[in-house]
Amino acid sequence: MAVWFDKLPGWYPVAAYAAFWALVAFLVGSSLHRSLAGFAKHRGDELSEVLADSVPRPAGVGIFLVALAAGLRFLPLGTLRMAEAHRFIAIALCVLGVALLMRVALRSIDAYGRSNPELKSSAGIGHAITWVVGLATIAVLVSDALGVSLAPALTALGVGSLAVALALQDTLSNFFSGVYLVVDKPVRPGDFIHVDPTFEGYVEAIGWRSTHLRTLNDNLVVIPNATLSKSIIVNYSLPTPKVASSVRIDVPFDADLDKVEDALLDEARRALDVPGMARAPEPSVQMAPGFVDGGVGFTVGFHVRSYEEQNGVQHALRKRIAARLKREGVAPSNVRVAVLKHECGKGLPKVG
Repeated sequence: MAVWFDKLPGWYPVAAYAAFWALVAFLVGSSLHRSLAGFAKHRGDELSEVLADSVPRPAGVGIFLVALAAGLRFLPLGTLRMAEAHRFIAIALCVLGVALLMRVALRSIDAYGRSNPELKSSAGIGHAITWVVGLATIAVLVSDALGVSLAPALTALGVGSLAVALALQDTLSNFFSGVYLVVDKPVRPGDFIHVDPTFEGYVEAIGWRSTHLRTLNDNLVVIPNATLSKSIIVNYSLPTPKVASSVRIDVPFDADLDKVEDALLDEARRALDVPGMARAPEPSVQMAPGFVDGGVGFTVGFHVRSYEEQNGVQHALRKRIAARLKREGVAPSNVRVAVLKHECGKGLPKVG
């Protein structure tokens, strides 16, 4: 390459031409960076920030390569040499485009991960996929430019990949299950979930191999992603973190049922000041399940703001109901609690 360059007549003007466009590319890149940075500061969103960090430098390099391609016609090159030079610059532009897309993807993952906690824990998976796809594309482009066939390498790689896949079957299964969890989002970091059969807690992180679950006892449960993706999951945080609960009260047959109903509804509405009690939907009272052994059953329905607050709300409501019935002269024959562990409808849960 150096010998061929030395044979070019008047290589000083060529060097000056290249230096001039290199300076122009640098100035354009710097100006574009300042403009996009100001635009990103004005907009204040992740996309503007990503573009300001990713586009200016590749844009400057692209201008330089285009200028070189335009200047080739002034060189005394033969048809074959001219075609090879244009092909080389075209491949360089393609590689630059792939590198630009990789920069945008990597910076997007980081930027959205900072503003969205549910994406931050899965940033490693996104980085790995971006690097694998980007480098594979660049390898294909470069091998095509050099006239190197990738068929033998792909054959050997296929055989080796099969052996690696068999050896790392469980690891790969967990990896792709993690990709599924990130893309499909049945659970997100911060969600409170129940995993069949007995695991229950907050999702701390979704990693490459496993998902970390923090229980209400502050213990950490590590669940392989493949196991989690195949399990029956109840997500108490979706579509709303509210939890519908109900308290059942059985009173004697001879009690004044209208008086009992009014007292229960009044106490349920007064309990809106209890920490954790949701104001909407409003509490309600129904004579359900109705006639039972030893008396008549009522159900007080209400909602709490989140799963972990329900025990405190139930405790406070039971105490208030007990005190109210005592003041009203009604002796409850039985008091039971039924909890519906998800917001699932307009009415009260059935109590059998």
